Amino acid sequence: MAHGITKHLDSWPQKPGLARVWPQRAIALAALLGLAAAPVAASDQLRQFLITHNCVGCDLSDRVLAGANLEDADLTGANLARANLRQTRLPRAQMTQTDLRQANLSQAVISQSDLSESDLAGANLREVTLTGSRLVRVNAVNINMENAEARDSNWANSNLSDSRLDGAVFNQAGFLSANLSRTTLTDGKFYRANLIGAQLDGADFTGADLRETLIRDASVNGTNFTNADLLGANLARTDFSNALFCNTRMANGDINNDHCAAVSP
Repeated sequence: MAHGITKHLDSWPQKPGLARVWPQRAIALAALLGLAAAPVAASDQLRQFLITHNCVGCDLSDRVLAGANLEDADLTGANLARANLRQTRLPRAQMTQTDLRQANLSQAVISQSDLSESDLAGANLREVTLTGSRLVRVNAVNINMENAEARDSNWANSNLSDSRLDGAVFNQAGFLSANLSRTTLTDGKFYRANLIGAQLDGADFTGADLRETLIRDASVNGTNFTNADLLGANLARTDFSNALFCNTRMANGDINNDHCAAVSP
């Protein structure tokens, strides 16, 4: 485009000393027009997605989709980094290998969806609903998932380290071989959850409901179980010698106060 413009302008009469000014200005104009076309194309892509709910591999980074109704959407491989999806409805969505880094998913409904192998690092998932969703092998480092509803969700082999999951409901959820190191899960609900082989080093389960939870073959070095309820939990082959207990109800119903001095303010 720039070449066509400059060729046409070269035929215009030019004053001495300005022979090179017009081509340069034409090239700058062409570049400006090219840049202006990009947001238009992105807007068309977004408009099409809102109609069809299909955006496989598309780029919706930094876009605003807050409150949209996108049931059964297909966002496989899409780029939604930093997108605003607050209160968006995405039940039964296909979102595998999707880029959701630093996206705002607070209060969104993403139940019965598949987000496996997606990147959620730094995302805001406060009060999100992920009931029955599949999140296998996701990168969820440093996420905020406080007060979320995620019962029956599957996080096998996922990395949720250094995250905030306080008050979240994970009853009957699966965390097989997941990494929750240094994550805070205070007052979380993990009734009958599967934490077999999970890395829980430095995690904070203060006040958590862990009744009948499977915590076999897990790593719990420095894990805080203050005021937690482990009644009926399966703790086989897990070494709790470096875990912290204070007013903790153990699997057999006994109260463990071994480390109250260490965890007191």
